[in-house]
Amino acid sequence: MTTGPGAPRVEAGAPPPQRARSRLRGVDVLRGLAVVGMLLVDNRGNAAIHDQLEHAAWDGLRVADVVFPVFLLVVGVSVPFSRRAQQPRQALRRVLRLAALGWLVVTAKYWSLTAGVGVLGHIAGAYLLCWLLLRLPRPVQVPVAAGVLATLSVLTVTLGAGPDRSWGRTVDDALGVSFSAEAPHSYLGSAVTVFLGVLAGRVLASHPGRAALTRLVAGGTGLVVAGLALAPVVPLNKRLWSPSFVLVTGGIALLALALCHWVVDVRGVVRPFRPLEVLGVNAVVAFVFSEIVFRAVLSHAVQPAVDGWVTSVAGAVVSAWLYPVLSVAVVWALCAALLRRGIVVRV
Repeated sequence: MTTGPGAPRVEAGAPPPQRARSRLRGVDVLRGLAVVGMLLVDNRGNAAIHDQLEHAAWDGLRVADVVFPVFLLVVGVSVPFSRRAQQPRQALRRVLRLAALGWLVVTAKYWSLTAGVGVLGHIAGAYLLCWLLLRLPRPVQVPVAAGVLATLSVLTVTLGAGPDRSWGRTVDDALGVSFSAEAPHSYLGSAVTVFLGVLAGRVLASHPGRAALTRLVAGGTGLVVAGLALAPVVPLNKRLWSPSFVLVTGGIALLALALCHWVVDVRGVVRPFRPLEVLGVNAVVAFVFSEIVFRAVLSHAVQPAVDGWVTSVAGAVVSAWLYPVLSVAVVWALCAALLRRGIVVRV
């Protein structure tokens, strides 16, 4: 995964690029905030944690459901600034590396060679589909993305959107894979989420400071309104990555990006958000380390023992929060140590 904007995009027939803008640190801060959200959701101590940090069982939207879409949108934000993203071989290598790393992480976590490719594989699939969309002429990219959401909406209405009967389950069954939030059916919708990030990245690349803010806020507000208007027909559903879910979470992510850009890049308030930036710069390390250590190794024996002891001393709610907060602190310490040595891991 990328570590933030760098060089401007160069297109065939385009005029020579202007001097690159300074790094947009607000993007790293938002990515780091998404990482914190992932760690709190994935490493919760027990079920006594707040309901908002648990995914909605089916239809609905909670804070936990917004975290990954924010991360995916930031993946897209970095694309217009990345020379690697414009090179087919580099893009394909990135997809393959993400999928392979995702398979290794999931295999380690579940001790199964057929468990799937998980979150990183989901990112790989969404990134690949978005990259293919970006090969189309720019004037048709937005209509095609809108067409994807319209098609998914029609499928939802015609094939159903229930836990036992949905277009997503039909697609996964046809592919011979287990139905889940990270299965291939979700890649189309999440590719649009990445594409929304690309559009935001183009805004940040072409409009300085406050001019970008107006466009990001207007776009984010419009997406939320459109998604809520669609929700009565096509419910908000993360497991299906439904069109209404794409629109609402994409709008929330754009508003969060606008806030981070305004505070960090426009106003220059960096120091209080430096811990989030540290996590955002080495997000792949943070995620993989957490999955291997806290979910694959410690979750079977150590975590239940810690939860039982803390619950007996301080109560279930304290235990529910203490374990994920400690996981954030440990992961942050690792990322900070790497950054002090100038190590930034890119996939």
